[in-house]
Amino acid sequence: MSDEENKQNKIAERLVKGEYITQEELDRVREREKTSGVPWYKQLIQMGKVTFSVIEDVLRYEWHSRDVQEKHKSLGMALLDDGIITKGQLEEALKVQRRTNRLLGNILLELGYVTREDITKTLAKQHNLEYVDIKTVNPNPLAINAISEALARRYQVLPVYVEGDKIGVLISTPQNVQKTKDLSVLTGRRIYPMLTAVEDINAEIEKWYQNIQTMNSVDIVNKPIIKEKREAVVTEEKRKKEKVMSGEAVIKKTEVKSEDSNKRFEQIAKEASGTSAINTVKTILEGAVKAGATDIHLDPQEPEMRVRYRIDGILHDIMSIPPSMQNAIVSRVKILSDLDITETRHPQDGHMNLEVEGRELDIRVATLPTFLGERVVLRLLDQSAVLSGIGDLGLSEKDQSRLIKLIDQPYGMILVTGPTGSGKTTTLYAALNQKNVMTESIVTLEDPVEYQLSGINQVQIDTDINVTFANTLRAVLRQDVDVILVGEIRDTETAHIAIRAAMTGHLVLSTLHTNNAPDAINTLRNMGIPSYLISSALTAIMAQRLVRKICIECKVPYKPSASILKEVNLPTTIKTLYHGKGCNNCYHTGYKGRTGIFEILEITPQIRKLIAEGATPEVIAQISKMKTMADHCREKIREGIITPEEFLKVIRL
Repeated sequence: MSDEENKQNKIAERLVKGEYITQEELDRVREREKTSGVPWYKQLIQMGKVTFSVIEDVLRYEWHSRDVQEKHKSLGMALLDDGIITKGQLEEALKVQRRTNRLLGNILLELGYVTREDITKTLAKQHNLEYVDIKTVNPNPLAINAISEALARRYQVLPVYVEGDKIGVLISTPQNVQKTKDLSVLTGRRIYPMLTAVEDINAEIEKWYQNIQTMNSVDIVNKPIIKEKREAVVTEEKRKKEKVMSGEAVIKKTEVKSEDSNKRFEQIAKEASGTSAINTVKTILEGAVKAGATDIHLDPQEPEMRVRYRIDGILHDIMSIPPSMQNAIVSRVKILSDLDITETRHPQDGHMNLEVEGRELDIRVATLPTFLGERVVLRLLDQSAVLSGIGDLGLSEKDQSRLIKLIDQPYGMILVTGPTGSGKTTTLYAALNQKNVMTESIVTLEDPVEYQLSGINQVQIDTDINVTFANTLRAVLRQDVDVILVGEIRDTETAHIAIRAAMTGHLVLSTLHTNNAPDAINTLRNMGIPSYLISSALTAIMAQRLVRKICIECKVPYKPSASILKEVNLPTTIKTLYHGKGCNNCYHTGYKGRTGIFEILEITPQIRKLIAEGATPEVIAQISKMKTMADHCREKIREGIITPEEFLKVIRL
């Protein structure tokens, strides 16, 4: 086992022992790492199970304090010597610890052999710390104001009092003593740690700082009455969203099973019929999440507003909203996304954050005034999408290895091309997941920033204030960056700067809208980039499309007709292909989920020379002997992953 593997194993062990994660969660992400290529710890960070600070804590504090811990007898023996537990109770707890790898103290708590106060007092005695009962503490506002809430959360402390340059703080574990030393440097004050028994220190931090904010609050200047009413409504809605849509806005987990898609959609309509706008919006959101929709369309039509879900790239009619409720539904969505309900003549953009059935969603909302009323489109962005690794994209093993090798290059430009909605952003994020955010400086320029990437600096492009791709990219080049992701090369200026960045030691990842990989070369030429610069900067071009996969629950073989085989250019001797006959799992469409089809043009010395000489895309494609998207699609048809009909939908013959 290498040193790096041993280090990661120790980190994993401490995360389980510290009960940041369970052993089962660790096993799942490690198993997924084998197929997706995304490191297990990065999956945990993106899933919100741990943070970068937790990983740093394990590395910096847990190992540092291990020697200190070893100087003391074990917690179990200390509790036994103090007469708090019996030898039999200790042995039983140790058996559980050997099986689960969890902390002994928490096991003793669960078994009911000790109280949290018992453990904390014993630990305080072991580590020569003062013990303070949190119930007797009356925190000084000066202490809370001296340490910001962000710092209190980061270093897991509760400020109690101030004496000159000393701040007394409560901590919940002896390991946090080392953290307070760093906090002392940041605040410029001596930090005096005291141990206390508290089940959830983050909840206590939130409560203490909310109380002090109330004490520090001042009267707000009165606003126009209409605006004031709106702000009151928005504040109420924010409170509800912070409780993850609890109460009236909760997304209840239900089982919707039907014999066919029509019955399923009728059931959703029945649930919404006659209910208030609140419950109708709740039903629409719930249904979208359960169906795996990426977008929700609220289309004002005659005689009723249509509600449609985009599932696997296809729009499906779900239900209709009567005219009497149309305005109420739109207003409800606006309130949830902090938009102005009184503005109906201009487009608006907003978003809402929800956790639905264990999935963290950022829902982007866009309104558009139409002749029949406001049209609303909600884009459901699942934060788990950033966990996609190279192994999740649908590449063949050979192309997967090639792409990983190309991403590992220290500089150059990798372009991903394809139409809107072809999965380019997912591919770029998967590429970034191959980079080590701990050792490399990575900046992305996006319009808009759709997903939050841990450990990566993301810049939101805003042309209204002149924060353009070109201006920002020019500034980024002065930021000592290793990897730059440019959301899209839209103009000549951005293209020139990106090319220059790729030639001056940066790895540049970006996208273009072209039909295939070789066409990207002509697009850059048409932007005024000389062929010799294109040949020098480019590392690879990858074109892609998304195709629907056959539902595995209802997948059945069938004998294809000779005509369909000819259309997709497959041998007429093929006797068996596959399709989905339709089931509850796929809502009777025969398809469930999507995968990518790709073509990768690697810029070899031979191709580099052809580009510099001005060769056409057709010549470059021919000489490169590149496997096209059509070739890749045919392979997936043969493997029973997709149908010939999907080939005809996405491939231009």
